Amino acid sequence: MGDNERRYRFDDSYEESVPLSDGQRVHLRLMRPSDKELLRAGFEQLSPDSRYARFMAPKARLTDRELRYLTEVDGVDHFAMGAARRHLMSKDEGVGSARFVRIVGEPDTAEPAVTVIDAYQGKGLGSILLQRLIEAAWERDIRWFRSELLAENKASRAMMESLSPDVQFRATGDGALVATIPVPEPDQTPTAPGFFVGTPVQKLLSAVARATVSVRPRVTRPPEPPG
Repeated sequence: MGDNERRYRFDDSYEESVPLSDGQRVHLRLMRPSDKELLRAGFEQLSPDSRYARFMAPKARLTDRELRYLTEVDGVDHFAMGAARRHLMSKDEGVGSARFVRIVGEPDTAEPAVTVIDAYQGKGLGSILLQRLIEAAWERDIRWFRSELLAENKASRAMMESLSPDVQFRATGDGALVATIPVPEPDQTPTAPGFFVGTPVQKLLSAVARATVSVRPRVTRPPEPPG
């Protein structure tokens, strides 16, 4: 059975309403090509610090090329889920996203990213998105998450060393470390949104969001055209 014929829980028909810690509810579904303006508007709600933590550079806007890359995904090798706050009298508000991009030549490994706009941080949405991302990764035979880290200070190196004995590190020779982290198996975990708090994956992504660890965010950049 080919990838396009496989049945996933997290496919184009997936929709879910989840509660946040403050009682608000957000709607989860997979990213669509028609979500470009929703994603652009969500980016506008990120503070300069959040943008820098996500992209590791000052960033004023998302280009049309980046929006195509982030929304026109195949759902298997590039998986993306969005979180939106629905409003009765106005347009939906994009409040978060989670994605992974499978690494070419390493079919069981992908680069993850979770982003939540500032107004919705600290409400449990990041943990919910991470849990769904892990479940979707397992469906698609992803067993490792990998991030390229810029090991700039002792605090970041100490955090990385505390992640887990199962985390693998490789130096790139240009001041960076590549961290490869095992993806927890969803079938062996509770479904509570906060379960992954304290796991290596959650620690890494939380440290990235706080900018304690710098990441080269290749999953947010479209590949350069050939030639």
